[in-house]
Amino acid sequence: MISVVVMTPENIESFLDSILEIERGSFISPWSKNGFLQEVRNPISHLWVIMDEDGAAGGYICFWMFEREIQLLNIAVHPEKRGRGLGNHLLREMIRVGIERGMEQVGLEVRTSNIKARKLYERLGFLAVGRRPRYYQDTNEDAIVMSLNLLNEQSAAKH
Repeated sequence: MISVVVMTPENIESFLDSILEIERGSFISPWSKNGFLQEVRNPISHLWVIMDEDGAAGGYICFWMFEREIQLLNIAVHPEKRGRGLGNHLLREMIRVGIERGMEQVGLEVRTSNIKARKLYERLGFLAVGRRPRYYQDTNEDAIVMSLNLLNEQSAAKH
């Protein structure tokens, strides 16, 4: 059974090696151990790990909730566990919790070359609303800015 575990300062150490393995297998410029530890101590930050059917960490999501907005910072699925819906599950759970807490919008940046992620976001209703030239310093790649209006999602959920 798939489950989502909320990271806290008390339990992060138990999951950190798995998170870092997923991170290093997913990104050109991975976050450091210290970066994840800082996020779990940040009161607006949410770091969740998804556990797969085998009870192993399959991926994670990190996002901020502040005022009425969610900012997706990072999401990754273990390279060997991609294509099983884990990323979709994490994003849908983030959206569900955001709606419950009165959030109105989700924003994110995604590499122009990350077609799979862009398609996933589009399937969930995200729209491209802008571009940040040379946003990613490691490659000077542009970012596509995407947004999801949660007020529309709340209306859709009621019908």
